[in-house]
Amino acid sequence: MNVLNHEKLHQKYFEEISRIPRASKKEKACADYLEGFAKTHGLSYKRDELDNVVIYKPASAGYEDHGAVILQAHTDMVCEKNADCAHDFDNDPIDLYIEDGILKARGTTLGADDGMGCAYMMALLDEDLPHPALECAFTVQEEIGLYGAFALKPEYFTGKRYVNLDFGGHGRGTCTTSAGGEMISLKKPVEFEPCVSQAYRIFVTGLKGGHSGGCIIMELGNALKICARILKEISGSCDMRIVSLNGGLKNNAIPRECEAVFASDAKEEDIRGAFDKMKAQICNEINFQEPDFAVTLEKTAGESAICEEVSADLIDLMYLLPTGVRHRSLQIENLPVASENFAAVRCGEDYVNFQYSLRAEKSSYRDQMEKELCILAGIYDMTMDVSGKYPAWEFNPDSSLRNTLCRVYKEKKGEDMELLATHGGLECGVFCEMIPGLDVVTLGAETDGAHTPKEQMNLKSFDETFEILKAFLK
Repeated sequence: MNVLNHEKLHQKYFEEISRIPRASKKEKACADYLEGFAKTHGLSYKRDELDNVVIYKPASAGYEDHGAVILQAHTDMVCEKNADCAHDFDNDPIDLYIEDGILKARGTTLGADDGMGCAYMMALLDEDLPHPALECAFTVQEEIGLYGAFALKPEYFTGKRYVNLDFGGHGRGTCTTSAGGEMISLKKPVEFEPCVSQAYRIFVTGLKGGHSGGCIIMELGNALKICARILKEISGSCDMRIVSLNGGLKNNAIPRECEAVFASDAKEEDIRGAFDKMKAQICNEINFQEPDFAVTLEKTAGESAICEEVSADLIDLMYLLPTGVRHRSLQIENLPVASENFAAVRCGEDYVNFQYSLRAEKSSYRDQMEKELCILAGIYDMTMDVSGKYPAWEFNPDSSLRNTLCRVYKEKKGEDMELLATHGGLECGVFCEMIPGLDVVTLGAETDGAHTPKEQMNLKSFDETFEILKAFLK
């Protein structure tokens, strides 16, 4: 049974895409679907070894002499779910439902980021509409570092005008610039030894989380930093040995949950006293922006643990690792220009791994933050791996494409389109490096809660934005 209206092609294709598992690095099934779509519709296409797919549609009558337009969206989605959700992202379709005109998913991310853009392109490729030649790029691995976009080749494209369809939000604006960034992995080797002490489990939950670009300025709680503060407070008055540390899911999402298990010979009343003290402090600090924050302490089992000295290093490191906005714009309200997201921690058999994402409008800010983390890694005997560097997209004051989009928007909506800037990483910077002189705009429907199980999309905006996109191409 369909949830969406399949008489509207963009809604139809969004639902079809939602039935295909498409985590980052697992986009093959979606690429198979897109390849089959191109063949069925008699459209030429290219598919590369990463499963990027570019589908081409000739210009409609009267537009043969107009230059091609590149449209682009990414097929992969952030796969986050609530702790009590049994969804299997490798096999299960997204469980869509509509509530008061808002499209949501039960217990998981929705995938509007960026199934929205993919559905728009498929509808354009399917419908008989007036438009220049279309070069529709369905990229992969965007959510983990824009790897798909980096793998594209300039010879895939002839267009000098580019529409990025990966900019959700309130649906009333177009983006004019985006941040660059990189991913960092810090790994500390550890050894476990038998443990006979009583073990305790701390579990931080109830935080909002969110996109580490769009939400970093909102002063939301970071589950890893909260857990570190509690562990530090407890360890200040008793012995402590780490049994396990696990929290966060994706390096581009603010972590919502964290679990720490530790062992100690201290009196339970002393441990609970330190726990309650720090819990009260944190609740007082974040009760406005995080009303559902919760943290629990309970006894549990632990057969092996890291020695006390190395455990202390891990706790100190978590306590010291920076997170949040480093610099903000003095020209554009509420725009960060440099930030760090302490995103995830994983405890393996012989290591503890910390995941980070850095974002910056200027590469010098990014380089400084990277060097600071490198110094911390050296102090605490950790290895550091930097990956996924991507460029910023700089503002173009003379964009004729943006002028056209703003004119069309006003004609359709009766109001001016907002010019926005994002701290998120968009593939626009990669395309601008690949194709010199590219003119760029972004477009997207009204969405909220990206990278969290609260992700949602306004269906009225989804429809209206598609009408604007069609009028813009015409």
